[in-house]
Amino acid sequence: MKGNHHSLAYKMQAKPNKTYKDLRQKQKAKISEWMFRAVCEHYQEHGEMPGDEAAEKITARIYDKIKSLAIWVPYDEVHREFLSKLPRYETRIQEHGIPEDPPPKKKTPATPRKKGRSNKICPNCGRKMKQQFIGLQHCRCGMSWKKGEGFFERSPDMVFALQRRKVGKKVKQCPVIRYRESE
Repeated sequence: MKGNHHSLAYKMQAKPNKTYKDLRQKQKAKISEWMFRAVCEHYQEHGEMPGDEAAEKITARIYDKIKSLAIWVPYDEVHREFLSKLPRYETRIQEHGIPEDPPPKKKTPATPRKKGRSNKICPNCGRKMKQQFIGLQHCRCGMSWKKGEGFFERSPDMVFALQRRKVGKKVKQCPVIRYRESE
C-alpha cells in the first residue's frame, strides 16, 4: 500500500457517516458533471427527464464511477444529491438545450525543447543566434538581439555585461550594453 493513499475499504471504515458535502470541491464538480452528462444521454434517448427507475439506474452507474476513483461517500447521499439536482438539470436543458461535446483535440507529438536552444534567427544571414545571457543573443555576422530592444548591429566598442537590479524583494541580473571609452 502506498504511504498516504488508502483503499476504499479503509476510507469506508474510517468515516462511515461521511456526507456528500464532505467531499472536496473538485470531486463534487466531477460527480455533478457525470450526473449532468448521464441526464443528457437519457434525455437524448428517451426525449424526457429520467423517472424514479431510470434515476436509480443512473445513480448506480455514477456510483460505480465514484467507487472506481476510490472516493468514499454513501450511495444514499449520491442518490439524494442526484434527485435534488434533477430539476436544475431539466431547466438547464430546456433553456440551453443539450450541450454538444467539443470535437476531440488532435494530439500533436510534443517535441521537448532542449535547454540553451535559441529561437531567434538572424535577419542578415539566416543562422540561429547563440545566447550569451538570458535576453541577449548574438550571431557570427555581427547582428545581436536584446529583449526589449530587438535586433541591432554590434559595434567594436560595445561590451555586454550583467547588471544586478532589485525587482521587488528579489535581486535579478539583467543584460546591459556598455560602451568602451575611446582613448
